[in-house]
Amino acid sequence: MRIVVPFGPGSTPDIVARLVADGLQQKYPASAFVVENKPGASGNIGTDIVAKSATDGSTLGVSIGGPLAINTLLFSRLPYDPRKDIAPVTQLVTQPSVLAVNPDLGVNSVAELVALLKKSPGKYNFASIGNGSLSHLAMEAIAMKAGAELTHVPYTRLPAGDHCSDTQ
Repeated sequence: MRIVVPFGPGSTPDIVARLVADGLQQKYPASAFVVENKPGASGNIGTDIVAKSATDGSTLGVSIGGPLAINTLLFSRLPYDPRKDIAPVTQLVTQPSVLAVNPDLGVNSVAELVALLKKSPGKYNFASIGNGSLSHLAMEAIAMKAGAELTHVPYTRLPAGDHCSDTQ
């Protein structure tokens, strides 16, 4: 069985897919369960692979809401129709979103952050997991509310072997 993840290794969908694959492998040891990462185009590449796969049940997709919901608003055309070409089976996990800042910024609330952004438009950057992601759109909404201009720095995945640390 092929489990397609439309995001890079180490992403939340990738980790969940590998846990699912391990569980399925234990339950069905005679079968092989292979996780394939097919990142790109805000999840559209891997999602399209799932949408166009054979309907024999040999391909599963593990994703987030972006390629199935958000991308319908961000892209004028998708190579798949999430309402017709994808059949959701179950929600595997929930993942909260957290707004975090460096403590040296000196803000302790969203209101204080908005006030700081209004005071210094164009001065601050923000990171997200990628273009069109929930983390990207949430920060753009905060910037709009603040009347501020922020520089978006999307991180789609870390290179193989890299990990987050205090020095990166």
